[in-house]
Amino acid sequence: MKKFDFHIHTCCSKHWIWGIDGLSTPREVVETAISRGLDGIAVSDHNTTKGGLIAAKIAKKIDKKFLVIPSIEVKSKTGDVLAIGVVEELTIKSRFLTAEEAVNQMREKGAVIIAPHPYGREGLGSLVGKLGFDALEGFNARILPRFNRKAKELAAKLGLPMVASSDAHIADEIANGITALNINELSIEAVKDAIIKGKTKIYQERRTKSMGRVYTKKFGLLLHIIKQPLCEPT
Repeated sequence: MKKFDFHIHTCCSKHWIWGIDGLSTPREVVETAISRGLDGIAVSDHNTTKGGLIAAKIAKKIDKKFLVIPSIEVKSKTGDVLAIGVVEELTIKSRFLTAEEAVNQMREKGAVIIAPHPYGREGLGSLVGKLGFDALEGFNARILPRFNRKAKELAAKLGLPMVASSDAHIADEIANGITALNINELSIEAVKDAIIKGKTKIYQERRTKSMGRVYTKKFGLLLHIIKQPLCEPT
């Protein structure tokens, strides 16, 4: 059994208001995930794989047994799409894409497609069943419990595998949602195969109850009070 957090943002993740959406560097994300006993993570920044690619390089220097899967959360004009295992450098202008187009494009990149927070903000809800997802988030640490319950019910109705994720926007939130995978080999292909085949189990559900530090820092960035962290492979 291997433990993963499949939905983590770094400072490479952009936001149209705040400038950046994730508040920790790729190095901080990797170091925190390792310290919390995870076997791997998917770095899934908004519309870019940059953070995941940087984090993967850093992880190889720190701990070769720790797996970083470069991924991407495509913020389409009709809802969010989480693509696990996009290993090329990629930046998307997602405001021109529908969720269906995003799913198809990420499938062509060889990604496993997960529906994040189906009943949360910018989730796809019942549309998940029409778009050919491989799995969905049965638990997202930033989502209200009743919406996670609805996500689990939807997964059962559609017969889709479930994962748990933190949706961390700051390193301290990492591992609030953990997925256990029944795999022997720690590789991107093995992880993708396990998700598709439903060899997943929600291992930890710990809701992120307070996001005050995140938004305090974002307001500081907006007002240029706090220095913006650099998304670089340091």
